[in-house]
Amino acid sequence: MSTIVCAISGHAPEEPVFSPKTGHVYEKRLIDQLIQGGGVCPVSKELLTLDDIVDMKANKAVRPRPASAASIPGMLGLMQGEWDSLITETYELKSHLDTTRKQLSHALYQHDAACRVIARLLRERDAARNQVGQLQDQLAAMKPMAAGETAEEVDESETGLTPEIIARMTDIAKNLSRSRKKRENPGLASVEEIKTMVCTGDFKVHQSTAPGILCLDVHKEDDNRIVTGGVDQQVMIFDVAQKKTVQKLVGHSKKVSSVIFHPTKGVVLSASQDMTARVWTCTDQANWKAPYSCAHVVKKHRAEVTDLSVHPLGDFFLTSSRDKSWAIHDFSTHRCVRHMQEQDSGYGCMKFHPDGLILAGGCENNTVQVWDIKDQVTVATLSGHEGEVTALSFSENGYYLATASMDGTVKLWDLRKPLNIQTLKVSDGPVNYVRFDASGQYLSVGGSTAQIYNFESKANVAMTTEFKDHEASVMGVCLGNTSKTFASVSMDQTLRLYKVK
Repeated sequence: MSTIVCAISGHAPEEPVFSPKTGHVYEKRLIDQLIQGGGVCPVSKELLTLDDIVDMKANKAVRPRPASAASIPGMLGLMQGEWDSLITETYELKSHLDTTRKQLSHALYQHDAACRVIARLLRERDAARNQVGQLQDQLAAMKPMAAGETAEEVDESETGLTPEIIARMTDIAKNLSRSRKKRENPGLASVEEIKTMVCTGDFKVHQSTAPGILCLDVHKEDDNRIVTGGVDQQVMIFDVAQKKTVQKLVGHSKKVSSVIFHPTKGVVLSASQDMTARVWTCTDQANWKAPYSCAHVVKKHRAEVTDLSVHPLGDFFLTSSRDKSWAIHDFSTHRCVRHMQEQDSGYGCMKFHPDGLILAGGCENNTVQVWDIKDQVTVATLSGHEGEVTALSFSENGYYLATASMDGTVKLWDLRKPLNIQTLKVSDGPVNYVRFDASGQYLSVGGSTAQIYNFESKANVAMTTEFKDHEASVMGVCLGNTSKTFASVSMDQTLRLYKVK
């Protein structure tokens, strides 16, 4: 049987069709194209339509090999061409991959930059919220202005140390002085007991993102109440019995430099490098663990507020600042009673005397000023330190004053003369804190380590014990009411508690 051949191409058709009109066999795809293009048979030149084409039943033709594949050199040439195409395609894919990687890297960089911008905006938002909160607190604490009175006059006015206030301070000083001579200290820890003190726990009460605790205070009547202030701008109230933080007081915008409890009321005071001091009042005076709210913000100073002290009356408190001023404030009215400005030096610390008629301030010029509160004049200037005075504390009987300095020493002063009666070389670095206990028998010191000294005689103190548990500088120390407990805070982020065995 002869092979059917397409009249157009001269090759065996894969899909043959027949035209009865012309008598020829065609490849279907070729004749369809010709009919759609002109409708004329290319062989006989007769007019054709698709209706003139009839499908044929025939075995599928096998395409003959091309001439290039009919020999080994031809096949090698075909494979070489395919290989070249493959290599070209691979190169294009690699180029495309490299471009995609660069685009992805650029997109990731843009994403990272966007995340940083978002984080910055969130910080700015939080700072703005804090400022709004401060403004709201200030607005809530503001008193209505009298007719014709300006805002500046209201803000800057002082009530003054009136004769009534001076009389009250004098009366309380006399009463305290008389009762102090008869006072005993039942249950006070002995020197031997102090030496047996061991650490009962260490706690990270502040944020680790802003490491460091700068100050603490133990409540005068309850050793279980501890308040701390940190680099993280927060004030924490800690329950020793439950070994956990019970309240977090947020409001300061910079480091908290000093914190104290009010001895008889559910009030906490805090001072900060943000140039303010805050009065935090417990919402439930019968439960000291209840939430606290900011009752007042002191904004009299123009630099860091460094220290706080509550007057023995309990109605007034003291603030000192590096703006070369100190001020006395009224708890009940939230007004400034007296603001002493433009002094010779800024103050790093300041405390009321236990009797409440004098106060002492440690200065940046390495001296200690003793002020008469009634006349608001300096009655003594204590010189001897070779560095800034960082902390001070009066003994309970009011006769002695201990001062700590950046020069690494603690000096003990007899206020009746006044005279430096002893100098303790505590450390090679600065001494950050010094504090007498409630009895005046023991003196605790915070420097590179925490130390406790005791009065061996009326004019001499000696070290009783030293604690080296902290891994950084000790910033605050305090003995409990009977000196059987001890607390310390440090730049290593920890609050450590000690107890006699």
